[in-house]
Amino acid sequence: MGFFEGKKPAAILKHAIIDKYISPFVGKTGLYSPDHRVAVVDGYAGEGRYDNGDEASPALLLRKARELQAINRQLEGYFVESDPESLAKLRQVVATEGAGLRMQVFSGNIEDHLDELLTLVKGIPALVYLDPFGVMIPFAKTAQVFAQRPAHPPATELLINFSAVGLRRVAGLLTSTKENPGKPATLARMDAACGGDWWQKVWLDHGADKEHAEMTVVVEYTRRLAANQRCSWWVTPVRNRAHHKPLYYLVFLTRHRDGFSEFAEALSLGLGQWRKAVYDIENVDTLFADEASFLASERALEDGWINEIEANLRRLLAQGKPFVISKRYEEVYGEAAGQARQTHLRKAWTRLYPEATKTSPKGKNKLLQTLIEPA
Repeated sequence: MGFFEGKKPAAILKHAIIDKYISPFVGKTGLYSPDHRVAVVDGYAGEGRYDNGDEASPALLLRKARELQAINRQLEGYFVESDPESLAKLRQVVATEGAGLRMQVFSGNIEDHLDELLTLVKGIPALVYLDPFGVMIPFAKTAQVFAQRPAHPPATELLINFSAVGLRRVAGLLTSTKENPGKPATLARMDAACGGDWWQKVWLDHGADKEHAEMTVVVEYTRRLAANQRCSWWVTPVRNRAHHKPLYYLVFLTRHRDGFSEFAEALSLGLGQWRKAVYDIENVDTLFADEASFLASERALEDGWINEIEANLRRLLAQGKPFVISKRYEEVYGEAAGQARQTHLRKAWTRLYPEATKTSPKGKNKLLQTLIEPA
């Protein structure tokens, strides 16, 4: 079976998140951009579609570009691919499905094309998506995405798949006693990707707790990327099953509070699709694969999120000071962050009105920007 034959749950999640996030990103940032243009740079584009016809990221972006024409937004895509066979298939997908759209395909490595691409999207909002199969491009190169676009607006956002498998493989060399002539070069590549050898100490300091070591390395990598750029960021472990080790960590960086909250909404919706995909796979050809059972499990999760948000809101309101939800997002959502959406926030808020707050959520479309006042 080829890699592109069909999607596994981890791929379903990342594409669901992109699918749910692109529309609000383009819709909002393209409102005042020149000719309502918004760019997405796909640095590891692959073949465009899986062998079974499922959308990979380029086909997804081509579809979104057509959908967004209805609201007068011009989504343009820049696809980079180094593998000749994958490149040929990608060109065919773009030629067939991207006719009339502003789409370009580049042969080679994203590292070699990044300067040119950042010039092409200068002055318009841009999301740079980096999804390598192994170790990331050098940290200094990745940081150029923000360094060469210091102004806000236009919006600049970065979405990275940081390979947990690749990190584990390279980190294994730190404690391996086997002779490996390629070890220095391999470690050097990871050092370059992380912006230094600091990750080695972090990994070794965690001893046998490899998953905690992974998350700590990725969080510190993200924090360093965000430093001095006024970026909000999010790190999400992605698995094929809930009990599996992460395949990668989805890293998101944005300079705008709306980007952070919209990504959280997309992440929540994407995780819902991921849970459904896992449920269907695990229950295929069994008596338990019924829609009612899955929906019941989803309702139980949602009840937990609503209870969590309600308790957090009640605690914050008890302090006696009004606040804007978006400015205290992590405190409000707590353990439900990345899982719950604004619909769950609204339900939790409704429970507290008018007993704990004199602010009703009814009729308010922008809950996160709303000032909530104690009763």
